[in-house]
Amino acid sequence: MAHEIRNPLAAITQANALLMEDLAVAEHRQLARMVDQNAQRLARIVDEVLNLARVQDVARADPSSAIPFDAVVHAACREWAAQTGSANRLLLATDAAQAQVVFEEEHLRRVLVNLLDNALRYASDQPNAIQVSTAASPQSAQLSVWSDGAPLEASVQAHLFEPFFSSESRSSGLGLYICRELCERHGALISHQRASRNGVPGNDFVIECRAAPAQAWPQARLETMQA
Repeated sequence: MAHEIRNPLAAITQANALLMEDLAVAEHRQLARMVDQNAQRLARIVDEVLNLARVQDVARADPSSAIPFDAVVHAACREWAAQTGSANRLLLATDAAQAQVVFEEEHLRRVLVNLLDNALRYASDQPNAIQVSTAASPQSAQLSVWSDGAPLEASVQAHLFEPFFSSESRSSGLGLYICRELCERHGALISHQRASRNGVPGNDFVIECRAAPAQAWPQARLETMQA
């Protein structure tokens, strides 16, 4: 079904692009841009539905498996910052260098990228407007993705992790739902809260992961993505 939707979408996008080359009237070009934006949104929805199908096929995580928590978080943040050009807006503070968590590496990366994309959509342009931090104890490891966005309306909070729910047209409404599904399949919990960082209020998405057996937690590591 994805191919059946993608093929006509590609044809619509290509035809619209060719049509835009010959449009001289500003109003007509605006309409063509609307066609392109909505075609791109449909394409994103198809991609997210495919991702959702893959998530639903994910088996429960093997309790004996574990991945290096901070290493995966560092790699995902650096890759995301480079791809989005957001290095000056992202601060990474880690405090779980030796922690091992029960999570598939690619799935943790996907959850983190989804949360970073969501944060980027609403954060300001200020340095450190998006902050990722980790912490750990013998029983669990915590990942926090904070951004200085405006408070969420009560109606939005009530349906935040439901499928196809979005407060704006740019989103497919599946990103946070996929995050919740992946977390649940790995025995992790995801939540949202309003929190302040250095006196700046913002939205904080927190993931509580199952940790491997107790380890020694070294001194916190603090860095920006500009280095």
